[in-house]
Amino acid sequence: MDERRARILAGILAVSETAGGPRAECLSMAEGAAAPSDPDAILGRVTTQLEILSGGSGEGGGGTSGAVAAIGPEEPKRKQALSLLLAHAEPALRKVKAGNFALGADELCAMEAIIIADGSRPSFVLRGSRVPMDDPFIGDWQGPLVASRDAIKRVAAAVGRIQPAGGNASFYIGSGTLVDGAERLILTNFHVVDQARRLHGIAMREDGGRLVVEGDLEIDFAGETGALDTRRFRITEIRLPQGAASVFAGVDAAVCKLEPLDEGVALADAVMPLSASSDYATGEVTSLALIGFPGEPAQDKGDQVDWNFVVSELFGRRFGIKRLAPGRFRHGLGTHPKDLGKRAIGHDATTFGGASGALVVAWLDGGAPAFALHFGGETVESNYALSFAKARAVLEPLGVPFG
Repeated sequence: MDERRARILAGILAVSETAGGPRAECLSMAEGAAAPSDPDAILGRVTTQLEILSGGSGEGGGGTSGAVAAIGPEEPKRKQALSLLLAHAEPALRKVKAGNFALGADELCAMEAIIIADGSRPSFVLRGSRVPMDDPFIGDWQGPLVASRDAIKRVAAAVGRIQPAGGNASFYIGSGTLVDGAERLILTNFHVVDQARRLHGIAMREDGGRLVVEGDLEIDFAGETGALDTRRFRITEIRLPQGAASVFAGVDAAVCKLEPLDEGVALADAVMPLSASSDYATGEVTSLALIGFPGEPAQDKGDQVDWNFVVSELFGRRFGIKRLAPGRFRHGLGTHPKDLGKRAIGHDATTFGGASGALVVAWLDGGAPAFALHFGGETVESNYALSFAKARAVLEPLGVPFG
């Protein structure tokens, strides 16, 4: 299993390396791809980007020689994280280049972190509903980001953070997206509202096929880094589709009705267009992106390294804020053995807990429609999302509009 995991990780880096990042072929090919051919270039790119993120010169060299030795315990935590990352990633990359995929636990974790840190699958912080063009992880994504900036701005304005009353970036449940402005409806996961009820004690009363929210549950459509403003709406009613259940157990979706909380605050003018086209369920359209609120990750444990610390530092310890995560289609319907209803597709965008309820968007297609609802994932294997090609029949009766 660990060797297969190493092959998939190496394949992701190899496909990105040879095809130029976002222009790569569908990463379902990653498992069979060759290993990356230039470890020094990858390590140099990571070093440069993280030095920029730390406020350094960004003039780091191409390998780890000197970089690790120069970083001591007195340096900022991000440089400590970089030191650990490079120390374990360098031997891992050189092994897989030589065809040796028998990696240790820390080497595997370092490979996963490299995919985030080298820009292969970044998670961009949004400011003013846009990705700043000076983001250190932008790399080859600059072209697609510029081309789709209007679509990103429209989608981002419709995405909010679902939270208990008075929630914030450190105290929230998941993500949700406005799909009908006139009716004030958002779409999220069933397991998000189920967690609100079970884990946060938010009172809800069953009434037919819906839940009446008697406690205080809200969504905030602001939530960007450093933003002091809020755009909060109270969730008053939750409509459940036929077969609603968490993750692969059923249809992991819920439609929520909103009422304004903040005085004078209106919903976004544009709502998220939804598509149930089968093209998006088969891998014919490969490029995708999510906008949501990823939380702090729970990384696999290594033998000697706290990889939660490392990955948290790569994210600048900024979680629970609005981010854009581009990626690629990975698996077709029914690929996961638990997906007995054949409802889920796989993708490889970088997501952590808190991104549940984010829509999967064909961001480079005309109109940038959403075609699936992200609900979870498994490290390295894939992230998974409910395909609207399969779920339209149970969502449309709840008021969810499809194009």
